[in-house]
Amino acid sequence: MPRFDLYRNPNPRAAHALYLDVQSDLVLTSTRWCLPLRQALADTRVMTGAQMVFAVDGTSWLLDTPNILAVPAALLRNPQGHLSPDDQLRVETALDFMLRGY
Repeated sequence: MPRFDLYRNPNPRAAHALYLDVQSDLVLTSTRWCLPLRQALADTRVMTGAQMVFAVDGTSWLLDTPNILAVPAALLRNPQGHLSPDDQLRVETALDFMLRGY
């Protein structure tokens, strides 16, 4: 499973419709660390440093880094996309902010 692939949440009623896989491919477990994404609306508040909004297929999504979670790898079957190198760097910066405070 490539790092920075996007997957649809199989629960259609969930607030977070997408998962972003951020786990290293060197670590093999039955779960993957994922950051949830929810659709960003015009009035969406963003926690500076930890959250960000970016576009996927023309739709704005909020990366909800503070709510990182372990998702069973079996649920991550069909990638819906992959982040650009620029967006990957932005995500790594948000993870650093959450883990190290800078």
